[in-house]
Amino acid sequence: MINIEHNSKIRENYLKNFYVKETSFGRVLGSPYTFLYLIEGFLFDASVTAWAYLLVNEISKLEWKKVVFLTHSHYDHLGGIPVLKKFFPDLKVYGHKNIEKVMESKNALEIIRKFDKLDSEEIRKYNKIGEFEFEVFNLDVAFDFSESKELMVDEVLAIYSPGHTKDTVAYYLNKYKALIMAESMGVPNYKFSFVLPEFLTSYNLYVSSYNSLKELVLKEKVNNFLLPHILYFESFSDVRDFLKLSEESLELYVRSIINFIDKVNLRKDCDEEEFNKKFTEIFNMMIEKFYVRYELSQPIYGFEANVKAQVKAVLKELV
Repeated sequence: MINIEHNSKIRENYLKNFYVKETSFGRVLGSPYTFLYLIEGFLFDASVTAWAYLLVNEISKLEWKKVVFLTHSHYDHLGGIPVLKKFFPDLKVYGHKNIEKVMESKNALEIIRKFDKLDSEEIRKYNKIGEFEFEVFNLDVAFDFSESKELMVDEVLAIYSPGHTKDTVAYYLNKYKALIMAESMGVPNYKFSFVLPEFLTSYNLYVSSYNSLKELVLKEKVNNFLLPHILYFESFSDVRDFLKLSEESLELYVRSIINFIDKVNLRKDCDEEEFNKKFTEIFNMMIEKFYVRYELSQPIYGFEANVKAQVKAVLKELV
C-alpha cells in the first residue's frame, strides 16, 4: 500500500492560509495551493469557489479594474468566477472562446462541479466561509486566435498556448517582464527538484507552446515567472533553472509513461474496459515514481485525471 499521507499534509498547509503579498510587479494573492495575480488592476484566474470567497475579502479592500483574464477552463482556475460575479456585478471576464463551449458541455461541467466541490470542501475545513456551488457563466470577451496566436488586450499580450488544454492562454506584461502561463510549462514541486509536465490534450502542442514561451522568456529575459501553483519566480537565473529542470522532468516523465505502457502491454486499439484495467496498473506505478517520490501536493483525484489524459496523449502521439 502506497502511503500518500505526507503529500496530504503538504496540501493541508497550503489550504489553511490565504495571504496577500506586495511585489515589484503587483500583488500575489493566495498560497502555493493556488496563486492569483493582480497586476495593473487586472486579476489573472479565480481558482475554486471557496478560494474566491477568501479572495473577495482581500480584493474588496483594493482598487482594481474588475477584469479577470482566464488562463484556461480547468476548475481550479475558473471555478471562482461565479462568486466574483456575485460580489462584483460589473465584473468582466476574458478568456479563450473555447471556454464558452466548456460552459455548454454537460460532461465538462460535471467534472468542474465535482472537483470544485471537493477542493472547496477541503478549504472550508480551515476557513469560515459560506458554500457556493459552481454556476455557468459567460465570457465578456472571447479570444479568437484563428488569425494570430497573439492578441494585445489592454496592454496585456495574450498568447495562445495549447497542449495543457485546448484553450490555454498565457499572458505577458512587458512593463514588468511578467509572464503568467498557467500550466503550459509545467508545475514544480515545493523542493524545486521536479517539474510536473502538464500535457493533457496534446504532447506535441504542449512542446510547441513550451518552446514558443521559452523563446519569449529568453529573448525578453523574463524575471517575473508567474506559475499558478507551488512556486513563482522573480529572478531570471531562477527562471533559467526552471526551464532546464522542466525539460529534464518532461523527458523522464514521458519515458516512464512509455515504459509503463509497454510493461502492461497497453495497446492503442484496446477497448475502454481494457484501457481502464491497465491504466490502474500504470497509475499505481506513477504514484510511486512521481507523486510520492517528489512529494506532489496536487489532490490524488486531480493527479489521476491528469495521468489518464497523459497516457491517452502518449498512446496517440508517441507510441
